[in-house]
Amino acid sequence: MKKIFNWMLAAILVCGASVVMSSCGDDDDDKPIPDAPQPNTYEVTLSAVLPESAAEFFTLDVSYTDANGKTNTGTLKAGDRTESMSEQMKKLYDIEKESAIIQMRWEDKPEKLALFEQLIVKNFTFTVPSGKSFSYKATMKARKDYTQPSGEVFDVIKPFVYMGSKRISGFSQDGSVFTERLGLRAYGSVETESLADFLEMFDGEVIAEETRTMK
Repeated sequence: MKKIFNWMLAAILVCGASVVMSSCGDDDDDKPIPDAPQPNTYEVTLSAVLPESAAEFFTLDVSYTDANGKTNTGTLKAGDRTESMSEQMKKLYDIEKESAIIQMRWEDKPEKLALFEQLIVKNFTFTVPSGKSFSYKATMKARKDYTQPSGEVFDVIKPFVYMGSKRISGFSQDGSVFTERLGLRAYGSVETESLADFLEMFDGEVIAEETRTMK
């Protein structure tokens, strides 16, 4: 009888332990599993700018290869409709414009200051997932059909390109980027008789080129 009692007691203890272990396992299964961070996707914008003073003599060719490996091209030329700068770009442009004005000593020359407001802007926008790369390149090309300036000298604001990105989806660490410098340059009192040399100097010049991987 004592042996039967001991056997029953052992069975109860084993069963109890099994219930406790099973219960602990069920508690673990009920705990929510944290979601993995959703990878980011960015909207990238290239803002190419051809000042009208330069458009009299040059075009600006832009090419970019997106995250899918597709290459797209565009050309800015005289007479094109202008688009808007982003707010962030406009702030940077105003800072560099003031610096250029001081460097050129054009503070009190309204006709020259107006050159900084006469711009042809074209935006190229595409999306890039994190971990993917894109590249872009902008090249000045001298026009063959330009009109010879009538005065002895002329002024030119050189083309430039801005690149910026913003996160449009995802919850990973934000890796948005912003071009810190536009490279704005002005050329004043270029001699008209030296126009051919001026065009040759900048014909084919790459003013912006970059390959970037988004994080």
